[in-house]
Formats: sequence, structure tokens, C-alpha cells
Amino acid sequence: MKDMHSNSRGNHTLVTFDTKGQRLQWDSLGDQVMGGQSDGELIHSDEGVGLFHGIVRLDNGGGFASVKADLPEPVDATDFTGIELLAKADGKTYKIGLRNSTNRRSIVYQHAFTPDTEDWSRIRLPFSEFIPTWRGKTLSDEAALNLSYLASVSLFVSGRQAGEFQLKMQDWVLY
Repeated sequence: MKDMHSNSRGNHTLVTFDTKGQRLQWDSLGDQVMGGQSDGELIHSDEGVGLFHGIVRLDNGGGFASVKADLPEPVDATDFTGIELLAKADGKTYKIGLRNSTNRRSIVYQHAFTPDTEDWSRIRLPFSEFIPTWRGKTLSDEAALNLSYLASVSLFVSGRQAGEFQLKMQDWVLY
């Protein structure tokens, strides 16, 4: 298990989009699993920005796009309060998801955020506010997220927010 250590800027990086850092392999997990036709992907720019973009279509019962990445090693985040990132988007609401497993069929703990459209927004997502979900439905009797074993991360655009989407992000750091 990986303990998070400070980098030269004093941050504890969970996800980096920097060309010098260890980039994650992001896999698209759209609504095609239920007949939908939405699509999304996450790409890295040379400037160290991650771009989650695509299109959400409501055809055939669709309505969401997501990407998932397994962490190289599980991360122990028990000494931290949450995730912080800088983001700029298109007015849509996005969600970051965390799992205690690399199995994409496992429970995902999600936190929604809506970045500014003009300027970079500092987004702080406390772990205590991540909600357990299963296939988009909130679970009311599930235990809290196990912070000692974060195994994978996800990004979602859901809630039937049809049309093109674009979310720009800088590194996700633990605070």
C-alpha cells in the first residue's frame, strides 16, 4: 500500500496530469452497458491539464459517460480530509468517484461538483461527503468509504445532462 508523501510543492498528489508524473490509464465506461450511445474520454495535455470530454446522448435509455482508472497501488488516505483540484468546465455538474476495489462493478463513492465556466475553480471534496452508489443509485445502508485502501478513481457526467461536455482539470491532491 502506498503512503502519500509530499512532492516539492508540499502537495500530496493522488492523480497527476503532468507529463513528468505517473499518469493513470483511463478507461471509458459509458452508458453502452445499458444500450445508450454516450461516449467520453480523458486525455492529457502537454500543459499538465486533464481533459474529460465527449457527448451524452439520451437515446436508448442512455444519459451518462464516465472514465475509470486503477491506482498503481492502493493509497492510504486516512491522514487527509479530502481531494482538492483546480477545474474549469461548461456549466455541467461532474462527479469524482472513489472505490476500495479495482472491480468496476463494486460500490463507488461519489461527490458532485460544478466548476466555473470562465475561471479556474478551486474544488474541495471532503471524504465525509462522498456518497456510496451502485449503478447510479444511492445506497443508504452502506458503510463509509474506507480511506485506508483507495484502489481506483472515476469521473462521471450523469443526470441526463445531454450534449457535448468538457471538463478541464489540474492535479488531484489530498488535503
